[in-house]
Amino acid sequence: MINKIYKIIHNKYSRFLKFFFFLRYLFLIFFIGIFLFLLIPKFFNYEKRQVVIKDYLANYYDLELSNLRSIKFNVFPVPNLSIKNINLKVKDKPIFFKTKDLIIFLNFKNIYNYENFVAEKILLNNNKLDLDIETPIDILNYLAELEYKLNIKDLDLNFKKKENSILEIKKINFSNYGYKKNKIKGEIFDKKFKAHLSDDNKNLNFKILNTGIKADFKFDKTNELNSMSGSSKINILNNYLRFIFALKNNQIEITKANLKNKDLSISFDSFIKFDPFFEINSDIYIKKIDKKLFNGFTLEKILKKQEILKKLNSNIKINYNKIRFSNSLIKSHFSELDLAHGRLIFLSKSDITGGYINCEGESLLTEEYPRLNFVCSFNLNDKKKLLKKFSISKNINNYPKNLSVDGSLNLFNKKINFNNINIDKNYDLNETDLKYFKETFEDILFTDNFFGIFKMNKIKEFLIEII
Repeated sequence: MINKIYKIIHNKYSRFLKFFFFLRYLFLIFFIGIFLFLLIPKFFNYEKRQVVIKDYLANYYDLELSNLRSIKFNVFPVPNLSIKNINLKVKDKPIFFKTKDLIIFLNFKNIYNYENFVAEKILLNNNKLDLDIETPIDILNYLAELEYKLNIKDLDLNFKKKENSILEIKKINFSNYGYKKNKIKGEIFDKKFKAHLSDDNKNLNFKILNTGIKADFKFDKTNELNSMSGSSKINILNNYLRFIFALKNNQIEITKANLKNKDLSISFDSFIKFDPFFEINSDIYIKKIDKKLFNGFTLEKILKKQEILKKLNSNIKINYNKIRFSNSLIKSHFSELDLAHGRLIFLSKSDITGGYINCEGESLLTEEYPRLNFVCSFNLNDKKKLLKKFSISKNINNYPKNLSVDGSLNLFNKKINFNNINIDKNYDLNETDLKYFKETFEDILFTDNFFGIFKMNKIKEFLIEII
C-alpha cells in the first residue's frame, strides 16, 4: 500500500520536485553572489577615494573634513563607510565638530562606482562641539537649511565665553528625517530633556523630564547674520514667564517680560551684553509680592559668591506701586542698584503711610566682611497715621517729624553703627543716645538676616521701644 502511494506521488509530482530542487541551487548561487558583492569592497583601498568623499561632504553637507587617517567599509547593518577620529567644520560658520565615528551609509549603486557618489545618509556618532554663547543661531541655521539626511548621536555641546564654559548640554541625539525628525533628546543640568523643532523651524518645544520645567519658543524669520528673535513661554514649577527676545551682536534684549506665580507678579525689560564684559540693565515693575518670599532669602549666600560679583556689572531699577485699597505699609517704592566690579551704589525712595523715606549708600561686596554705608532721611508728615498702622496709641505731638540717619551695617556680623542721627535738622544725638539706638536696633531688628529688618512685627516692637 505504501509503495503504491509513493509511486503515485513520484509519478504525479516528479516534475515539481525536480523544479524545487533546482530552485534551491539558484537561491544558493544568488546568496553567494550577494555575499561576494557586499564582501569584496572590504578589500578595496579607500585611501584613493578620500577626495571623492571629502568633496561629497563639502558639497552636500557643507562639512569640511580634516584629520582623515583611514576609511573602513562595513557590510552590516547596511553597507557603509566608517571614518574614525576626525574633525569637521561647517563651511563659513564657526562650528567645529570633533567626531569619533562618521558613518556614511551607501547606495548599492555606489558600492563599486564612486564617479557620481551620492550617499543614502550620514551619521555623526560620539561628538564634541564647543560653541560661542553668542552664536547659537549658527547651529540652528545650519540644521534648518540642511536638505540631506543627517543623524547626530551622543553630542556633547559646550557653550563658551572666551574659553570659559557657560553651559553644557550632553548626550544630544538629533535627526532631520524619519519618524524622529527634528526630535531632540539629551541631558542638561544632569537631567534628561526632550525637545521638538517644527518643520518650518519656527517653533521649539522644550521639556526637562520629571522636573516640572518646560518652555515653548517661537522664532521670527530673519535674514541677518548672527541674529535671532522671537517670543517664549516658560513654566518652571508653576512659575510662568513670558517675554520677547532679540539676540544680536553679543547682546540680548528682553522686552514685555512677565513673571507670575501665587506669591509674585512682576514685569520687566532687560538688556544684556556679553562683550567686552557681562552687563545687565533691567527695569523691573512689581505688581504683587508676598512678604513671605523674603523669609527664605539670605543675602549672605549671595555675598559669598565673590568671584561672580567681581565679574557682574548691572544697573537695576525696581518700581512698586501698591494695588488700590491695599493695606500695606509701603504705598510706592523706587530703588536703583548699580553694581560694577563688586562695588554697589544704591538709592531708594519709599512713600509709606504717614510720610516717606529716602536712602542712598554704597558697599564693596567683595570684602571679607562687607559693610553697607548708608544715609537715610525720614519725613513723617502724619505720625499718628503711621503709628495707627502699627496699632500704637501714644501722644507723640512732641516727637520730631524729620530724621536724618548716617551709619553702616555689617552684613555678616549683624551689627550696625550710627555715625550721626539728626532731628528736625537742628539737633544731633549724643554718643549715649547713639549707643542706645545701636543696641536696640541690633537686639530687636537685626536678629535674623538683612531682610528681617523690614518685618512689621519687629518694626512695631522697635517703635514702641524708642518712642
